Order: sequence, then C-alpha cells, then structure tokens
Amino acid sequence: MIIRELKQEADCLKAFGPAVDILRPDVWRAGVIFASPHSGSLYPDSFTARAAVPLTELRRNEDAFIDKLFSSAATYGAPLLSARFPRCFVDVNRSPDELPQAWLNEKGLSEKGLRDASAQPSVRANAGLGVVPTKLSETTDIYKKPLSPRFVRARLVSLYQPYHDALQSLITESSLEFGHSLLIDCHSMPGFAPMGSRRPDIILGDRFGVSCHADTIAAIEAAFRALNYTVARNYPYAGGYVTSHYGKPMSGIETLQIEVNRDLYLNPVTLKPKRSYDRLADNLATIIKDIIKSRAQETVLAAQ
Repeated sequence: MIIRELKQEADCLKAFGPAVDILRPDVWRAGVIFASPHSGSLYPDSFTARAAVPLTELRRNEDAFIDKLFSSAATYGAPLLSARFPRCFVDVNRSPDELPQAWLNEKGLSEKGLRDASAQPSVRANAGLGVVPTKLSETTDIYKKPLSPRFVRARLVSLYQPYHDALQSLITESSLEFGHSLLIDCHSMPGFAPMGSRRPDIILGDRFGVSCHADTIAAIEAAFRALNYTVARNYPYAGGYVTSHYGKPMSGIETLQIEVNRDLYLNPVTLKPKRSYDRLADNLATIIKDIIKSRAQETVLAAQ
C-alpha cells in the first residue's frame, strides 16, 4: 500500500511539471507583474483516485479561469505567472511553514529553507488548511486516507519553491529594468458571503495600507468603478502570504491582491463560463492596459 501511494504521489508531481507557466510579453513595458496562484486546473488521476470528494468539489476550491481572464497582460506589456497545479494540492499563497503540528518536526522540512525550525503551527494549518491542504473546508476532507507527511517536502520542493523562485525572479528582473515592481495577485471569490449577502464585484487587498502605496490602490479602484463595478477594500480579503511577503513599497516593491466575484463570469453549478465572461474579460483588458500605460508613464517621468 505504501509503495502504491508513493507511486501515485510521484505520478502527480510528474504530471504537474513544469510547475508554472509564464506568459511573457514581446516587450515588457512597465514594472508590472500579474500572478495567478490558484487557477491551476490539472487534476491527475493519481490525485483524484485518492480524493474523498468528486472532481467537481475539488474544482470549487480553484480560481477558475482567472489566468485566462488576466492573460491580456502579456498583450499590453506585462508578464503573467500561473501555477499549473491546483491549490488543494499545494497552496502557494501560504507560508512554507504553515503546517500542522504533526508535520512540523518531519525530517527534511527544514532543509533548503523550506521551513523555519522555530515555526509554530497556525490554527489554519492545524485545521488542515495550510500550505499542503488536507481539507477543502473545516468539515470536508480532501483525501480518503490521512495524507502522509512524507509527501510534504517533495511537494514544497517540486511545486511550491519553483513558483516562488519564478515570482522572485520576475520581481528582481522588473526592479533592475524599471527601478520598481507592482505585483498584482489575481484571485476569485464566491459570489456570496456565508450569511447569504452578495459580495462586491471586486475586493482589493493591500494588507490595510501596508503592501502598496495609497495612490496605487486608489487608481486601480477608480479604474474598476469607472466601468461600473462595485469595489471594496480588504474585507474579507486583505491579501495573503504573497501580498504580505513580497510587498515592500518603501523599497520599490508594491503588491496588491484582486479578488473577482465569480458570479460575474462563472456558472456555480457547471463551473463553466457564463455569457458575461467575454464582457468581463474585455473590461479587465481595458483596466490592465490602463495600469500598464500609467506605470510606464510614471517610469518615463521619473527618468527625466
């Protein structure tokens, strides 16, 4: 049984290779980077065979089509980084230390900087919602059998680390080329809150004013409002690990999380695009073009 599970795990990692896709523009026109950490839609048979829920349930955890909706970034002069694996397999918007207590002392996890030896488990990680999730929610198990911690290090090395290496490389490249970076972390959210109220069309997260300059989030909010989208800031999504870890605006690296309401484009039952998908894609293309153009102009002015 152990040999079979090891083979299934190895088959999964092989199926996900390469871990990331980078859609690059012909010409990088401004220090803007788009990233989609949760739109990975590959579900190998060696993964779904171990799952306790059907594929449709696994996919509800995914930011479906977000990589496609933001793909116009490359057309207008900015790269788009996407994870190929689903967030229910590895969640790159979590700290590599975000592991349950039972796994924290697993041999090998402290190697290569994959975890801090002094790390303490978070409530979220102990609930199975950490960097290597074991639950879709606090009550829904991903796996039929408990996931062995022996798989954790391989997932972090093969999937988590390459994603963050690619992201850091893009930030470094942008900073060297343009003198600054704006990372826009792209996500989707359920249309309704748990108590039943409809969420805004867009939620922008800047860690409550910490991860980017005030004029940056204000300009992007204005761009969405100009196209008649309702916009809120930081509640209930202020930005995750990516936003807080990379955002250092005083050092020239800004980060901003964008949450798109799935009701704008996705059928919640079939998980297929609605007719309104194309309109949203066109509007996002307009906003993306404006963001890149504005940042390019700022770069030119700063150089004068």
